[in-house]
Amino acid sequence: MSPREWTYASRSERRGVLVEIRQLVVRMATENPTWGYSRFQAALMNVGHRVGRSTIRRILKTAGLPPAP
Repeated sequence: MSPREWTYASRSERRGVLVEIRQLVVRMATENPTWGYSRFQAALMNVGHRVGRSTIRRILKTAGLPPAP
């Protein structure tokens, strides 16, 4: 390989959401049915997890839980 060729560091695929975070979101949703996605996001931020609102929505939809009113 010549010194002018660019080599990329090996890139791993995007990590999925941890199973523990998924379980926590579902548990929080069942215990707090009036919370919206932003409230879940803030609560997860308080315990040190950065999760997007759309990810929370996807987790709840997969679990069959309806969105908050």
